[in-house]
Amino acid sequence: MLGDALAWLGTLTQAEAVGAFWHMILLEVPRYLLTGGAVALAVWRRPGFGGRHVTRAPEEPAGYADVTVLLPGHNEAGGLRATVDSLRQQTLAPSQIVVVDDGSTDGMSDVAADLRREGLVDIALRTELRSGKSAAANLGLRYATGRYVVIADIDTEFAPDAIECMYREFADPKVGAVAGNLAPRNAMESLTTIVQAIQYLISISMGRTFADSFGILFIVSGAVGMFRRDSLVGVAGWEVGPGEDADLTEKLRRAGWRVAFATAAMAYTDVPTTMEALIRQRLRWNRSLVRVRLEKFAVSLRPGQSRFSLSDAFGHIDILVFQALLPFSFTLYLVWLFMAYRGDAPAILLAVAMIYVLFALVTFLFAVIVSGDLRNLRYLPYVPLYSLVSSFILRFVRMAAIADEILRQGSYKDSYVPRRVLDAARKDQS
Repeated sequence: MLGDALAWLGTLTQAEAVGAFWHMILLEVPRYLLTGGAVALAVWRRPGFGGRHVTRAPEEPAGYADVTVLLPGHNEAGGLRATVDSLRQQTLAPSQIVVVDDGSTDGMSDVAADLRREGLVDIALRTELRSGKSAAANLGLRYATGRYVVIADIDTEFAPDAIECMYREFADPKVGAVAGNLAPRNAMESLTTIVQAIQYLISISMGRTFADSFGILFIVSGAVGMFRRDSLVGVAGWEVGPGEDADLTEKLRRAGWRVAFATAAMAYTDVPTTMEALIRQRLRWNRSLVRVRLEKFAVSLRPGQSRFSLSDAFGHIDILVFQALLPFSFTLYLVWLFMAYRGDAPAILLAVAMIYVLFALVTFLFAVIVSGDLRNLRYLPYVPLYSLVSSFILRFVRMAAIADEILRQGSYKDSYVPRRVLDAARKDQS
């Protein structure tokens, strides 16, 4: 079939090719070209590249920083010690570590108490009733003494210089938050985890470099991020409910803070090992896209508003077009393709898949360059699989999540946050 598809493509005139591949030409090729150019520019401008000045930290402490690390979690007894150990091995040690046990039933509070007795944790808090990560993080923030605050998932382990790399970004007084870089710790466990390792490399390591270079970074992951304490307090911390990470980042940007990305600030987390678990995770992640981008911050797209920002509007348009609308337009393209070309449609679809693979290979190599870690080349043989999963399966998952949120407000039915908390958040939004 591949040979037939290639032979058929060879018979197309330029006009016929444009007619068959209009969706890719209009909506996808420009995005790839823009991303490639922006990433190349970002790498060229990177501190230290070509002898450029390396950004200095806001202070020059001798291995110590006025940083509080918040570790909120529910039933994370198994991973807490490893995360704390990785924090205590930092080249720039935090001044305070606060653990918040959010109503756990697995003995997490006992592990936290042991770590406190050993002097590895400064404050160990526990709530009897689970209220969700946002509420736990806000509780921890009340006890934070550092000028800077790191938020992390308890299943996250930090590279030895992660805090130092994020801390250096605050040399710019306009920076209110810094997103760290994230990669799967269990990358080689299954084909599903390998696909996610490639996706993290492209969408986080390279994608957020692209967003940072244009000033349109709209997410500081709750898995690894650093904030000025004043910026957090100024926007009243985290809101409970779905999409809390994007929600907080939006509030900081609208308050006038710049959000930066520290490519070298690596942290590692476990990712879903099966396709079924991955789909469940992405359904939850993508539902929040509607709530945060459309319901809460649509004002960012309205010129003339007091808080209107051209960069914010550009960033929102980028997200809405390439994350929210593209899955729907691609589905319509597939329907049109089979109606218009009938028997030739499979050959065109196969050609589309081949082009996606080619784009993915080029993008992957760009991402490896941005990461500066040639060990990522071990994923190269799996890029075609990644391309097919991300271009087809996960695209349809995103469409289903968005439709579910619009029609049913599915994010408020998610068990990730307790129902009573979601109901209260939903009531506040109405």
